[in-house]
Amino acid sequence: MKQFKKIVFLALTSAFFLTSCSNDDDNMTGTTSEPLGIYENGYFVLNEGGGSSATNSIIFVGEDGIRTDDVFRIENPDADEMGIYIQNIFFDATRAFIVAGSGSVTVVDRYSFEYITTVSTDLESPRYGVVVDGKAYITNNGDFGSTTDDFLTVIDLTDYSTSQILIGNYLDRIAAVGSTVITTNNAYGTEHSVSVVDTNTLLVTDIDLGAGNTSNSIAVNNGDVYVLTGSGKFMEIDLASNTIASTLDIPASITGSKNLNIDDDTVYFTSEASVYSFDLGDITVSETPLLTYLSTSSYGVMYGFAVNNDVIYIGDGADFSSNGSFYEYSTTGDLLSNNTAGVAPNGFYFN
Repeated sequence: MKQFKKIVFLALTSAFFLTSCSNDDDNMTGTTSEPLGIYENGYFVLNEGGGSSATNSIIFVGEDGIRTDDVFRIENPDADEMGIYIQNIFFDATRAFIVAGSGSVTVVDRYSFEYITTVSTDLESPRYGVVVDGKAYITNNGDFGSTTDDFLTVIDLTDYSTSQILIGNYLDRIAAVGSTVITTNNAYGTEHSVSVVDTNTLLVTDIDLGAGNTSNSIAVNNGDVYVLTGSGKFMEIDLASNTIASTLDIPASITGSKNLNIDDDTVYFTSEASVYSFDLGDITVSETPLLTYLSTSSYGVMYGFAVNNDVIYIGDGADFSSNGSFYEYSTTGDLLSNNTAGVAPNGFYFN
C-alpha cells in the first residue's frame, strides 16, 4: 500500500511538473513572435545613383550595427533593375515600394526584400509616395515643361492596377492624415501652395501659402500637418478648414531652410551644412545650430536627412558619380558614426 501511494505521488508530481513545463512553453510561445525577416529591425539608406540603373543601391543597417550593401540585388539576383534615379521608399504593413524617377515603382517584401512586382503604368517622373486605405498615391512631375500636367498615380494594391488624379502645380513631397493626402507644390520656387486631396471623393483643394513661400518639405505629427518653405516659414495646415493655422518665422540669418523633420515634438530642419531645431509651440527659433558637418560637395550637402528616435541621419552626395557619405549624430550634436554610402544617398527609411 505504501509502495502504491508512493507510485501515485510520483505520478502526480511528474504530471504536475510536465504540465507546468508545458504551460511555461505555451506562455513563451504566446509572447515570442516569429521574426518577419532579416531586414525587420534597422534602417535603409537609399542611394539614388547616377545616369544608369547599375549605379543605384540600397544599404541596410541593422539595429546591431551590422551593415548589408546592395540588399535588393542580393535578395533578387534575377529581378529587373529598380530603374534610374531612385527617389523614395515608402511602406505599407508588409511591402516596400521603391520609386524610380525614370518611371517605375518596384514592390518588394518589406522585411525579406524579396521581389514582388514592378508597376510602370500611369507614371511620369514619379517622386514620393504614401499608402492610404489599400492604395498607393505617388506624386509625378509630368514632362517638367509645364506645371499643369502634374498628377498623382493611384495604385490599387490588391491587383497593382493604376489610375491618375490631375493636380498641376509641380508636385513633389507627399504626406497623409487619415483618408487625406497632402502634397507640396514647388515649381522651382515659383509655386506657393499645397494641395489637399480627399481620397474618398477625389476632391482637390489648393491652399495658398503666400507669394514667395515655396514649400519644400512636409511632416505629420500626431495628426497635425506642417510644411517648411525655403523663405523661412514654418506653417501648420488646418485640414478641417484647408487654411494656414499658424506661421513661425525662421530667423533671416538662416537661409534656404529645408528638410523638415519632427521627432518627439521637436522640429528639425537644415540650412547649408547645419542642423537647427526648436520645440513645437515655441514662438522663436534659435540662430545657433545643433551641429555643422564638413562637406566638400558643391550640390550634395544635406542631400539626405532624417531624424528618428533621437538620432540625426545625414547623407552627403559628394560628386554624384562616386560614393557619398552618411553620418549618424546625436540630437546634442555628437558624431556617432561616419560611413561610406553609395552614389547620391538621398534618404533614410526605418523598418
